[in-house]
Amino acid sequence: MTAPDPAPPARAPGPLVVAETLALLRAWETGATPPAPKARALDLVAFASDNGVAWAVCDALSRRLPPPVAQLLLRPAMAPREAVAERMAAQLRDLAALLSAAGVEATALKGAATVVAAGGAPAPWREMTDIDLLTDEADLPRAVQALLDAGYTGDVEAYVATDYHFPALYPPPGRGVATVELHARTGWSHGGPLRDLGARALPSALPGLRVPTAEDRLIHLVQHSQVADRRHHRRSVRLRDALDWRLLTRADPAAPGGPADPEAAAARLAPGLPRKAFKSFATLMARVWETPAPARWEARHGAWAEQTLAALADPALAERWREQDRRRAAWDAVTSRETLAHLVAGSLNAARLRRFLRRV
Repeated sequence: MTAPDPAPPARAPGPLVVAETLALLRAWETGATPPAPKARALDLVAFASDNGVAWAVCDALSRRLPPPVAQLLLRPAMAPREAVAERMAAQLRDLAALLSAAGVEATALKGAATVVAAGGAPAPWREMTDIDLLTDEADLPRAVQALLDAGYTGDVEAYVATDYHFPALYPPPGRGVATVELHARTGWSHGGPLRDLGARALPSALPGLRVPTAEDRLIHLVQHSQVADRRHHRRSVRLRDALDWRLLTRADPAAPGGPADPEAAAARLAPGLPRKAFKSFATLMARVWETPAPARWEARHGAWAEQTLAALADPALAERWREQDRRRAAWDAVTSRETLAHLVAGSLNAARLRRFLRRV
């Protein structure tokens, strides 16, 4: 099941820190020198860290601070992220070789897609906690076996047919820093606009790995973060997702397949929550990146965007929105056919039952 929305940070960043962090992200994306911040640099870095954008914010801030000060304040946040990004990229290159040798072509998702689209180059600005790769359902057993043969380990017996990804596989020493989730689908649904994502994926410089189109990546970004993770209901956003949105929608001649068109992406979504969440998020992104949103989206979803920005600055307000959604989340879980089928299948799996009893 989807991991719960992480609790908001205990400290309250306040509107100034939020506004200046957004200004730093815009400066980083354009390569401009940001204005001198009024907030403390350490407060900006802490807030950026909570939101998964510390490296980009530090990089932009380093253009404004004197070099000795930047070295003292910012390098401690940037250096470890650069080291992890290097090892993540190396692991993805290794995974591409393993899958290619096994005759499997997978599609990189989320953060992994960013690295693969760049030919396997490190992306320290795009923080990742695991590596998500999508395979055809028929290829999933071969992909899993290729990783197991290379020394990856995991709770293999806990896999059930209703899972949309195989249990996390852990790399052996020297072969990576992240767990790998091999997906058969992008989420619980067997249909929807991402059903043929792999078939539409674009080739990359890494044999064995492909990259979704920018439009598919944009839809997956919102479906995962705003719908599956319930951030739409909870008026919640992570700035890492905002940065992904911007880099998928801006005009970049180096981007494979060209930029995503939000209006074309929205038209592919089913009426109701999927389309509403997408348009709301797009309206928020217009504020974050100071770009225009369609007037009809602004009129309908502007209030949601303002509430979400307010909650970003105020953890107490964010918690109130989370609390209001808890009962609805429980109801949605017990009335979803996909979730109920998964709970039944999981309860019949001995490995999962043993794991549940250990936790109890």
